[in-house]
Amino acid sequence: MRGGVGRVGVGVVGLGNQGLLHVEAVKQLPEAELVAVADVDVGRARSVAEAYGVGRYYGSARELCEDAGVDAVIVATPDHLHYEPVMAALRAGKHVMVEKPMATRLSEATAMAEEARRRGVILTVNFENRFNPPFAHVRELLERGVLGDPIHAYIRLSDTVYVPRRMLSWARETSVIFFLMSHTADLARWYFGEPVREVYAASASRLLRDLGVPDACAAVLRFESGFALLESSWVLPEASPSIFDFKLELVCTKGVARVDTERESIEVVDATGLRYPHLAKHARVHGLVAGFLREAVRHFIACVQGRAEPVVSAEDGVENVKILEAIARSCSEGRPVAP
Repeated sequence: MRGGVGRVGVGVVGLGNQGLLHVEAVKQLPEAELVAVADVDVGRARSVAEAYGVGRYYGSARELCEDAGVDAVIVATPDHLHYEPVMAALRAGKHVMVEKPMATRLSEATAMAEEARRRGVILTVNFENRFNPPFAHVRELLERGVLGDPIHAYIRLSDTVYVPRRMLSWARETSVIFFLMSHTADLARWYFGEPVREVYAASASRLLRDLGVPDACAAVLRFESGFALLESSWVLPEASPSIFDFKLELVCTKGVARVDTERESIEVVDATGLRYPHLAKHARVHGLVAGFLREAVRHFIACVQGRAEPVVSAEDGVENVKILEAIARSCSEGRPVAP
């Protein structure tokens, strides 16, 4: 329906926590219609379809992609299971938004991008923080020349140990690098506007050793004009008031920008203790879904309709996986490597 004006028929594949947020976002968009959902647990697909008034549900991405009413597919399966549903959708001529990271193997990300080019369809990656107002505002300031040019950045995104231990049943199939640094590596590359020339990284593994994944990682990304230091941990105390800690400092030739989204300007103390509710990504305001995830989905629909060009290209997704693989390789080899 590229260039069309009608409502876009959307299918969502993968109905875990993130997939359900996509379901709710699509249901609130007047320019889109959620026509089908799919999950390998067909019982879950049935339950979600019934709960959200979706007409059709499937037990596989292939079946959903054979549905003629589906124009665009959102893939929200676990990190390591993006390839098959994305390729099924692309081969069926569907436009695709896939969750970050695009893949956990560069060969898979490259194949996806090549297939999208071959089919002439949109393939974008949900780097949702490009739609998160504080981070998007920093990019706008850079484009307007208010801050000058980036020199160095520090970006920290960490989770409590709840995430790898209890939230993700598939934590051993990804890592703190792919799950968290996919966000921060994309922001660094977006701000500097240059390829990463070299990566030097180190990791530590104690608490999550039984999962075969590192507890934490730090990486220096070298650009032509500066560097970014990325830091991520998966072992913050579960008693922390926020499930994540997300901070940015970007020093430029004319100024500095600092972002702290851990608190989002609200804290609550109740019988459970101190906590920081997170509302910017997805919240209900007077019964309506709001937040930057919804805006990312809205933008994808506008691209399918030909009213916008993707803020995130398939090539952005591929470059991100290149950087993540380089971080993992540098950790393993103990030396700087080129992506």
